[in-house]
Amino acid sequence: MRLDSKQIAFKNIQNKSVRSALLIILTAILTLVLFLSSFLILSLRNGMSSLANRMGADIIVVPEGYDSKIRGAILRGEPNTFFLDKSVVEKIRTIDGVEIASPQLFIATLSAGCCSFPIQVIGFDSDTDFVVKPWLETQAKLPLGKGEILVGNNIVGDMHKHVKFFNQEFIIRGRLAKTGMGFDNTVFVNFDEARRLAKEYEKILKLEDKDHENMISCVMIKLKKSVDPVEIQNKIRSEFKGEGVYPLLSQSMMNEVSTSTQDMIKYVYILIALVWLLVFLVLTLVYSITIKERKREFATLRILGASKKHLRNIILWEIFTINLAGSACGSALGLVISILFGTWFSLSFKMPFLAPKVLTLAIIFIAVFAIGTVMGPLSSLSAIKKMNEEELGLLLRQND
Repeated sequence: MRLDSKQIAFKNIQNKSVRSALLIILTAILTLVLFLSSFLILSLRNGMSSLANRMGADIIVVPEGYDSKIRGAILRGEPNTFFLDKSVVEKIRTIDGVEIASPQLFIATLSAGCCSFPIQVIGFDSDTDFVVKPWLETQAKLPLGKGEILVGNNIVGDMHKHVKFFNQEFIIRGRLAKTGMGFDNTVFVNFDEARRLAKEYEKILKLEDKDHENMISCVMIKLKKSVDPVEIQNKIRSEFKGEGVYPLLSQSMMNEVSTSTQDMIKYVYILIALVWLLVFLVLTLVYSITIKERKREFATLRILGASKKHLRNIILWEIFTINLAGSACGSALGLVISILFGTWFSLSFKMPFLAPKVLTLAIIFIAVFAIGTVMGPLSSLSAIKKMNEEELGLLLRQND
C-alpha cells in the first residue's frame, strides 16, 4: 500500500506522541494568550466607549472631598455612603445653562448577617432621571413602588424574585443592560425606599440620626446644548462657596480613566508582541532541531524514492496538524475562560470593562485559530529550505 504525505505525517505524529504533545501544548499556550489579550483589549475599549456614550451627566455635584467616592461608585460599583442637603438641587436648577438636575442617594449595604451581599444601593428620582433609565434592558413600571428594585447586570437574581439587605426583602422589577461600569453591581430604588434604607444604615452602625427627608448624595446635571461645562462648574463653585459642595466634570473623570485604559492596553500589546516573538523563535528553534535530528529518517525516504517536494509536504503536514490541534485547544480554552470569568476580569481591572458580544467573540476565535495554525508552518520554512539544499541520500551513504 502506497502512503501519501498526509498519511505518513499522521503516522509520524502517532509514533512521536510525547514530542507532538509538547508542541501542541506550546501552540495552545500561544493562542490562549493571544485570545485572552484580544478579549481584554476589546473589553477595555468597549467599556470606555460605553462610558463616553452613555455617561449621561455633564457635571456631578457631590460633597466636598467625596469626588473619589463617586468615581469608585460609578466606574467600579464600590459601595459608598455620603450625604448632601437636598436644597442644593433647587439652587442648581436656577443656574442658567442647566437643563436637568436629578438627585441621587447612595447607600452601601453591609457585609453582615442582615445582607445577602455588600453592594451599592442608589436611590433615584424617576421623574427627572436621565442616567439610569437609558440602561434599562427590560421594561419596568416607573416610578418604583415600596419594596421594588432595579438591578445591575451582575446582580444575581431573576425578575420578580426576592433579594434581602438591611433585614428587608425587595422584589426585582427590572434589570439594566450590561454597562461595563459600576452600575452592573448596583441596586436602584426610589427615593422613599432609599431614605428608609439610610435610616437602617445609621441604626445598624449606631450613627447620629439625620434629617432623612432632606438628604441626597449627589446631583446629576445635564447641560443645555452649546453650554461650556467648565463655565457652569465655576458658577456652581461660586454659588456654593464655603458650603462644602464640589462640582465634578464628567469629562475629567473620563479622561482620567481613558489614560489608565490606554496605558493598560499598551502593556497588553507589548505582552502580545513579546509572547508571539518568543514563541515564534522557540518554534523555529524546535523545528530546526527536530528536522536536523531526523536527517537520517528523511535520507532513508530519499533513497526509497521520495522527492524533496514529498519530504517537504510530510514535514508541513506534521507541523500543520500539530498547530491545528494546539490552536483549537488554546482558542477553545480562551473562549471558555472569557465567558466564565468575564465578570471576574471586570472586577479585577477596576475600570470600565464591557465584554464583546458573542459574534465578536466568534470572530476572535476564528482569527486566533487561523493565526495559531499557520504560525507553525511559517516558523519551519527556513529549516525546510536548508534541508532541501542538502542531498540527504548522498549524505547518508557517506556516513555509512
